[in-house]
Amino acid sequence: MPVHQRVLRIVEPMIWFAGLLVLWELAVRLGNVPSYVLPAPSEFMLRIFTDYQRLGYHGLITTKLIIYGFLAGAIPGVMLGYLVARSKLAELTLYPMVVFIQGLPKITLAPLMLVWFGFADFPKILLTALITFFPVLVDSAHGFRSIDRRQYYLSKSVGASWWQTFRLFELPSAAPSIFAGFKTTIVIAVTVVIVVEWLNSQDGLGYLVLRGMDSSDTSLIFAVLVVGSLIGVLLSAGMAMIERVCLPWKQV
Repeated sequence: MPVHQRVLRIVEPMIWFAGLLVLWELAVRLGNVPSYVLPAPSEFMLRIFTDYQRLGYHGLITTKLIIYGFLAGAIPGVMLGYLVARSKLAELTLYPMVVFIQGLPKITLAPLMLVWFGFADFPKILLTALITFFPVLVDSAHGFRSIDRRQYYLSKSVGASWWQTFRLFELPSAAPSIFAGFKTTIVIAVTVVIVVEWLNSQDGLGYLVLRGMDSSDTSLIFAVLVVGSLIGVLLSAGMAMIERVCLPWKQV
């Protein structure tokens, strides 16, 4: 893709977003909307600069939990996705059980996990892993199932081992679907971690939202939302970059 098209691809959404903020600012100013109901964008953007140390500290804690929870859910998701795609027995026995567990409203388990495991990081990571696990499993299974069967005949004809078959063509063939699942779940993980922190935590962006609610500090709440969104955008962009490095033949 030419350089100017890449720049346009980045700049165009930013222009639309800036225009939306300008309209928001005008609506609040002209409508005399109280800041405790809906703060103007200039107000919570200024709050980000004035409270950058506090937001940065709690943002880093939330980011760490997002990455831990994502890895704890994504790695088993890929492994089980491969097993479900390659084994009819696993598909018939494990997959229905996973679908049943996925159907549970897992966010409601957060209070129970806090009771069982306390207020440490583990229940937050576990809940994030449970929620990110299933989308990665489904995309991984789809990727491994979509492999051309003729490649297996070719692999057998040259006497390739299981590891060589997996490493040289199964994983590369399924990788685009796996990365599609990764890019979806890394953003979901941001929301999950903030919600769990909001339920009960002593740090993190969810904790700041709770403090903002207690003091009716809506500008702080919106500042946290902006920081959380930025974390999601950066993690998603980082995942796209890893995909470009790992899959140079696929243009992202």
